[in-house]
Formats: sequence, C-alpha cells, structure tokens
Amino acid sequence: MGVTKMTLVAIIMACMVIIGSHAEATVTCEQVTIWLTPCIPYAVLGGNVSSLCCQGVHSLNAAYKNGDDRRGSCQCVKDRAALIPGIDYNRVNEIG
Repeated sequence: MGVTKMTLVAIIMACMVIIGSHAEATVTCEQVTIWLTPCIPYAVLGGNVSSLCCQGVHSLNAAYKNGDDRRGSCQCVKDRAALIPGIDYNRVNEIG
C-alpha cells in the first residue's frame, strides 16, 4: 500500500512539472517593442546594426521561458513591423 501512495505522489509531481513547463507566455508585446525599437533605423534605412539593437535582441532571447514566449514575441514582431513604413524585411531577417 505504501508503494502505491509513493507512486501516486510521483505521478502528481510529474504532472505539475509538465503543466508548469507549458505555462502561458511571460514576455509581453510591450517588452518586445521596447527591446527591439532600436532596430528600426537599421530595418528601414540600412547601415550598421546599433549596439542597442543587439542588446535588445540579446535581452529578448534571454527572456524566453517557453514556446509560448517565442510564439507571442514572433506575432508581436510581425504585427508591429507591419505598422512601420519602409521596413525592409530582408534586413529584419538579418538581425539576430
């Protein structure tokens, strides 16, 4: 009987870990926008990628906790980039 209780506790703990790993996104679109705003001049005008842009990309990558963060950030970038006149998506894809 003791082994059955231990097994049940182990299963419950495993389920908690699995559920925790599929938590909702923790990175907000506002954060993504703040981190990546320094990249806009390069995305529109070209030239050199600024160090602030590189720092923003690094901060964004470090903030990811799960797949929801990546998916949400990607959608945010797509939505916000569509609002920028003259953006060159080839340049955007070079950043990172």
